[in-house]
Amino acid sequence: MELRQLKYFVGVAEQLHFGNAARKLFISQPALSQQVKSFEAELGVELFVRIKRTTSHKVELTPAGEAFLSDAKRILSLADKAVRDVRQAGAKQQAVTLGVFKLILPERIMGILELFSAHFPAVEIKLVELPNPIQVQTSVSNGEIDLGLCVLPLVKEGLTANQYTQADYTILLNRNNHLANRSAITLAELKDEKWIDHGPEAGLFYSQLEEVCRQAGFHRESNIAHYVPSFDLLKSMVRSNKGIAFIPASLDLQHDPNLISMPIVNPDGSPFKDIVIQHVLIFRTEQSTPLVQALGNLVRK
Repeated sequence: MELRQLKYFVGVAEQLHFGNAARKLFISQPALSQQVKSFEAELGVELFVRIKRTTSHKVELTPAGEAFLSDAKRILSLADKAVRDVRQAGAKQQAVTLGVFKLILPERIMGILELFSAHFPAVEIKLVELPNPIQVQTSVSNGEIDLGLCVLPLVKEGLTANQYTQADYTILLNRNNHLANRSAITLAELKDEKWIDHGPEAGLFYSQLEEVCRQAGFHRESNIAHYVPSFDLLKSMVRSNKGIAFIPASLDLQHDPNLISMPIVNPDGSPFKDIVIQHVLIFRTEQSTPLVQALGNLVRK
């Protein structure tokens, strides 16, 4: 008897329908039916009665199935508890270093930390802020840190990258800007604006943003009025009407009544998707500890 077989049995018993259970268990309905039949053959008893008066995949529990269900649930619950306990026991006194690209929004970082804490509450997470995505990737690749939170693309080999979130770019404007009454804007309409930016060393998106502006008919770099090291300072500059800026659509502006985030559209009115910010959690594919791999793969679930 395997835990997988118990999981399949309980899944069908709770749904009383092979199709619904298969969807919840992420398995095909024929495969689930075969697994249950094999399990019944192994036990030597029928657990379900197939309802023949309908063309659906509905079933009913046999008396043996009803008697077995509570024990099966208890065994699965104990198995889950055993996994949690061994993880916590193995994680005690262990510390994992998470390197974070400095322009990752705080709510993204807190989301990762809360996810780690929910699954591995005994693990100590040490945060290290790094200036750009390349430095995060290099530090993980060299083994200086265990995990990294940065943005794609990857420039280092031997790393596993699991996507955490993604966001489109929008334009940050002062509410008094002459374009602020628009519902959306094209890049070409921004050719005469002054810009606030994080600068080339902040990441790989700088050159990509320059390229899409060039394709729109202007060189943004010559119009950059100020380079700033943080989102807080960038917002302050725009709030003071010193310029406009590219920002992730996910940047929280609800407490900034003087700022607005305007969607970018293509000339035909379709959403601008040439550059999408993809946040990823990275770790070394071959040399990471089981704990680091488990943490790094949490965002896949």
